[in-house]
Amino acid sequence: MTSRVRLGDRSKQPTWLWLMILTAHRGLCVYCGRSRAETLEHEKPIADQGADVWWNFVPSCMDCNRWKNGRSAKEWVRDMDLHHRYPAVGFAKRAMRPEVYAGITRRVERTQREIADPDRRDWFRHHYGHARHKRKAEMFEALHRCREELKGYPHYPWRTPQVRETKADICLRLICCGHMHPDARSVHAMLSAEQYQAFQRAAYRERVHQGELVGKIVRQYLTENAE
Repeated sequence: MTSRVRLGDRSKQPTWLWLMILTAHRGLCVYCGRSRAETLEHEKPIADQGADVWWNFVPSCMDCNRWKNGRSAKEWVRDMDLHHRYPAVGFAKRAMRPEVYAGITRRVERTQREIADPDRRDWFRHHYGHARHKRKAEMFEALHRCREELKGYPHYPWRTPQVRETKADICLRLICCGHMHPDARSVHAMLSAEQYQAFQRAAYRERVHQGELVGKIVRQYLTENAE
């Protein structure tokens, strides 16, 4: 994926990119480390000719976004440290506990590595590239759906094997798109709601796609009942 680099200017980012950034760092603000991420924050500020592309974004809460106020993470940590050492001078308008701001640089670097993972980026683009939002509320609705989907996987889907090789620009990860496997067949099972929930939990514990678990059960049955 390529992105046009915009320096010192802002542009409307696609919905899937919002989701990709705001679910990084476990969906928490990379600065305070505890509030829910709500906005894309330019690590190198736009005012300092920061790039308006994915690799310059980190997830942030609105409070920290305003608090950082046109500084890089390192500059913010420096000012916080000076404010802690010399509060009377006024290097910052508000104080942050040293044990919190001391970890900002490390959290930013770790989160930027997570965001830079090409498999993770492709997964969000493939699964949510069709999503559109005009208002922030619509983006948050899509973010809620995305978070609920991710909670349904026993591990990150972009880290699972692909069902097959292809040049097509589509997701083929086994845990989420296993139905694309050449040997996949549609099977309808008659289960009560309670039984289906138990089956979902079993697939989650096994860390496999539900179709894989069905195949395992069917193959075991066929082996045990072979003539």
